[in-house]
Amino acid sequence: MKLTGIKLKNYYQFKDLEIDLTYPRGHAKKGQPLDKVCFIGQGGTGKTSLLRLIKWFVSLKRDIGKNLLLPVPPVPGSAQINFQVSNLAYRMFNAEKAPFFQHDWPNHLDGESFRNFLVEYYEKEKPILINFPTELLWGKNPPQPESAESAGEGEKMKPARQTPGSLENRSIIDFAVDDVSGHWESILEDIRLHRAQELLKKQKLADATLRKNGSPSDKKKIKELENEYRKWLAENPAPLDLLADKCLNPLLLHLGLKVKRDMDMTSIQNLGFIALQNIDDQDIPFDFWSTGTRQLVQTVIPLFQLKPGNAVILVDEPERSLYPDIQAGIIDTYVKLAPGSQFFFATHSPIITSAFEPWEIVELKFDRKHRYVSRELDYEGDNHVDNYRNYPEYLRWDSILQRIFDLAEEGSEKRIAALNELTDIELRIEKFKKEGRLGSKQGQSLASQYLALNRKLGWRTGGSDL
Repeated sequence: MKLTGIKLKNYYQFKDLEIDLTYPRGHAKKGQPLDKVCFIGQGGTGKTSLLRLIKWFVSLKRDIGKNLLLPVPPVPGSAQINFQVSNLAYRMFNAEKAPFFQHDWPNHLDGESFRNFLVEYYEKEKPILINFPTELLWGKNPPQPESAESAGEGEKMKPARQTPGSLENRSIIDFAVDDVSGHWESILEDIRLHRAQELLKKQKLADATLRKNGSPSDKKKIKELENEYRKWLAENPAPLDLLADKCLNPLLLHLGLKVKRDMDMTSIQNLGFIALQNIDDQDIPFDFWSTGTRQLVQTVIPLFQLKPGNAVILVDEPERSLYPDIQAGIIDTYVKLAPGSQFFFATHSPIITSAFEPWEIVELKFDRKHRYVSRELDYEGDNHVDNYRNYPEYLRWDSILQRIFDLAEEGSEKRIAALNELTDIELRIEKFKKEGRLGSKQGQSLASQYLALNRKLGWRTGGSDL
């Protein structure tokens, strides 16, 4: 399932918003749903609101006001989302009564056939939606229903502790209400089972070796068991090694951390959550993990474990508490963990934005009266790949801030003042040169000020003749 378009009319701050979520003309995937989308815009422009609305429509029969983060449904006619499942395209729009929305099915299907198709699809494809809010529900300290709110515009959460593995069979997984630690319990079961099987095979090999009397038949049996053990290891890689090598360690390396692998059966039985070590093999207790480390581990593990094939995946503020070097690769990591899914990100980070093609970016902008929000288009003429003004994947971070995030100044007030001062000094130095006074005490003082400002501004003077 993927979204191909959103239309909103008089819905909260969206007076008349239409978002095309397909690849533009000139692209190899022209007309197909975008694989990933990035919502950017000032606070209050509705980035999180769009994520919530998408979740509401994709979730189908869930109730208003409980987990869907919509205080009231959109008024009839104010919201429509276009979908595509395989080659089947359909629309979903809000109605007056429960379940608050209706379907506009394709002409070649009657209503009953389409509904049966959709029910069958939701049963077959699991999960169909995964939501990562700005703060994930963590079983160690579950929020209270009356007051618990995430950092993203007050998203209400309801504690719903899941039993191990229970999320694997869910169509809708929302980590504003579902406990993310449940996924670790599922992985832990796989680790325990693999380690138990490994110990059993090692024991058989050890028993055969201890009973040997040097006869050819014994040597043959030992060789057979050794080959059987090696074949089993090749066909059944350790789950903890897979998690470390294929998922976490490439990211944790930037934080000076790695997954702890060397554990006996007793350690695994007592393991509450994934164990981390620093590069010197010293254990790092969970309580000493940074906020960024927790955010990173708790978002990538579910994707690694669930391996969603056709899900809609919502991620609000993926940059939260992550250092820039991690931000630079996190979007690519998410997409590789769920290559067939469609991602929607909401961000304020130019580094996150640099991971997107220009047609994947939806910039939301207030009008002059700061009342209504519309989409700021970044192309002129037709929606063609050659008509876009800015290509964030090729821009410097400061260029992204100025050209895409509309940051007017190139630095702080002190930087602007220093630039003005530098311009004045350059003019005075040029005058001293013409008068042959650059070598004077006053001229050398100007030169020293000039070089000092250059260093503060991060400029290299190179072969300056001052």
